Amino acid sequence: MLWVICGTGRGVGKTHLAQRLCEVLPDSVYAKCGHGQRQAGKPANFFNTEEDLAAFIEQCAGTYEHIVVECNGWARRGEGDIIIFVDGIRRQTDVRSDVDLLRSAAHLRVGASASVHQWRRVLRRKLADRGLREAVCEVLAEQKRYLGDSELVARTKVWLEVDGMHTFGSGLAQLLEGVARTGTLREAARAAHISYRHAWDMIKRAEKHLGKELILRQTGGIGGGRSALAAGGRHLLEVFRRLNREVAAFADARFAACLQEESPDD
Repeated sequence: MLWVICGTGRGVGKTHLAQRLCEVLPDSVYAKCGHGQRQAGKPANFFNTEEDLAAFIEQCAGTYEHIVVECNGWARRGEGDIIIFVDGIRRQTDVRSDVDLLRSAAHLRVGASASVHQWRRVLRRKLADRGLREAVCEVLAEQKRYLGDSELVARTKVWLEVDGMHTFGSGLAQLLEGVARTGTLREAARAAHISYRHAWDMIKRAEKHLGKELILRQTGGIGGGRSALAAGGRHLLEVFRRLNREVAAFADARFAACLQEESPDD
């Protein structure tokens, strides 16, 4: 089983997480693809190109049961049995430009919005051993505590309606992000852990309510049908992303202000 670790940028503990996973996963090995040279005291199996990493993985395939790698490129393309995205630490500024693609491609996300229930739900489809699933969840929980997300925080959820009918939300946004990344609705549905038929139903229902196309379909041809975001779908996705960020930022600021106000018991 191939585990792929990615994240918002440096300093979020990706290497530590990968090594901790290797401690709980039986017959496991760690490898990393990055720039520069391996630093003294850092783990071995460091590669500068994805080709060298792939060659190493091929050599390990018959020897190890679990292979844990750090490689943003593989994560971005959805390559991996379990892709884990590590969110940024508080006040992080060196955020990658492809962070939205990495986040949408991940099966598991470690950050403020993540919960052990989400992790268990995904891992149940990937790992048969319940004890192993719980061990992985504990490692992810440790990583979340390292990121400083164990504080009391405000949470928001945004969705769009037409005539009182749910039309666009985080699920459909994730699906459109997958189409933009992979070029096919089938692959986008697989990454979102839903059936192809359910994905089509979501798209068609939203298009009916909105009165515009969200994706462009091209049937047949070499390799089967392809899909791409229509102009309306791309614009709506960008607006939805921005609205989510701004609503979350307002909720964080307002919640912090409310906590600082003098309580009746003081």
